Amino acid sequence: MISLWNQFDDLFNDNVQRARLGQARAFVPAVDIAETKTGYELVADVPGLSPDSIDVTVEDGVLKLRGERKDGREEQRDGYRRVERSFGRFERSFILPKGVNAEQVAASVEHGQLRVTIAKPAQASPRKIEVKKLDA
Repeated sequence: MISLWNQFDDLFNDNVQRARLGQARAFVPAVDIAETKTGYELVADVPGLSPDSIDVTVEDGVLKLRGERKDGREEQRDGYRRVERSFGRFERSFILPKGVNAEQVAASVEHGQLRVTIAKPAQASPRKIEVKKLDA
């Protein structure tokens, strides 16, 4: 049976959106990474999250961002309700360049963006080793 397509029906059918995305939506912050002269800067979109709800760790050369965005709505009304914002726990991991000092990683949240700055590792400079002659 052929039926006419009705755009209004898609408004109430989240399966259309899932088909486009290939999976159910989950909250995963988008992240931009840039290299600067002195280090690296990572910016993650974390709207609605406070610094207390975000965990940033460096372990074994891996930077991990963890957090949870909760559905803060408590009010229930009769009738239809559509929610397009995604909620839930997230974890993102990034391999850091070799030699990065975990003590030189800083993070802050402002205007819904988590900004992580990572200082570049100090470059090892070549050292001339004197070759001595051993008398045998």
